[in-house]
Amino acid sequence: MDQEKKTATLLGVGDVILDAPDPEKYFANTRELLRGADITIGNMEDPHTDRPCWSNMESHSAPPSDMKNLSAFKDAGFDVVTIGGNHCFDQGPYGILDPIDYFRKNGIATCGAGSDYDEARKPALIERKGMRFAFLHYNLTGPRECYATVMKTGCAYIRIATAYCNDRAEPGGSPTAIYTIADPRGKRNMADDILNAKKAADHVVVYFHSGSAGKTLLNQYELDLTHYAVDLGAEMVLCCHTHALSSIEIYRGAPIFYGLGNFVTVTGGMDPDARNAKQRHTDFFGWPGIQPWWDYDVFKMIRPGNIPYYPFAEYSRNTIIVRAEFDAAGLCSAGFIPCWIDDQARPTPLTRENGGDKVVEYLAGWEKKAGFTMDFCWNKEGTRICLDLSKDTESIYYDPPASFSCY
Repeated sequence: MDQEKKTATLLGVGDVILDAPDPEKYFANTRELLRGADITIGNMEDPHTDRPCWSNMESHSAPPSDMKNLSAFKDAGFDVVTIGGNHCFDQGPYGILDPIDYFRKNGIATCGAGSDYDEARKPALIERKGMRFAFLHYNLTGPRECYATVMKTGCAYIRIATAYCNDRAEPGGSPTAIYTIADPRGKRNMADDILNAKKAADHVVVYFHSGSAGKTLLNQYELDLTHYAVDLGAEMVLCCHTHALSSIEIYRGAPIFYGLGNFVTVTGGMDPDARNAKQRHTDFFGWPGIQPWWDYDVFKMIRPGNIPYYPFAEYSRNTIIVRAEFDAAGLCSAGFIPCWIDDQARPTPLTRENGGDKVVEYLAGWEKKAGFTMDFCWNKEGTRICLDLSKDTESIYYDPPASFSCY
């Protein structure tokens, strides 16, 4: 019994977009579960403010979501919210500062963005069961408009450089290789943050905003930085941004969730009459022959009108809730609860008997393509997957060329 008191349960989810009326109703099937954890964490994907100012010229910049919709985070039991994603500065500084102010007043910790670069890098610190937890969040996707500086509100970030190689006898053709390289300065800053967080807390969890929208295969920088975070002492790494469930890896005993996928993601921002419709069809960064962002598979409507406010592809309805337990010695167990986003856009936990195996099968397919060797084992009740933290699953397909290593 004494041991049970010293074990803290964490639940983690991916992207949350609350750009629809009555957002609380979309947590109907998960609210009790989320509230029951010692710590619940998720990512706020869209900017919330009543003082909007378009600040990102990209075609997929998001309209402002209503401030009152943030109450859905509190109602659902969130303790920590990451706010440093690629849309965080789409509506200027207040799209960051107003949510931070709301969350602070309502007892919810934030990380990943702030009034300047130093504040954006500060961890969210909370205490549960006599243990202190530190949460850090980094943007690896851009755009540069959302980056914090010493004089500007924005997110904590690590800049990623991309190199394209074309080995064919066809200049201007599609690349035969793409290399993604993390800026060593950003890595050094992250190293300082994690090491300082370890001094202030018993457990460190790192969130990354990373990956390619709708894509579940990994870029090299994703493995580079997630592994580096674990090497520095992070006990678990969670990633979001792609709106698609992606691979899981065990590296040095730490679980790395490369793409948590959608959770509650309801928005009218892709409707023909949306406030950002003009931006959606004017891509200042476009180039002849490049696929426009709104034509990515993940953003194609499922069945127009069938699931209001859910403008994502069918496969994006596969999602999970990460479940982990910590004791004084560290992470003692990890796994996930398979979920399916139903026809009312509500994430719904599944058991093995009522469809959970289909989500696990979908995830296992991407594990195989990534070269991981993960065994997904159900608990005896068939309510969640338990991961074996004793077996590392490092992929055989993602070894970085030495010339591009940033270590």
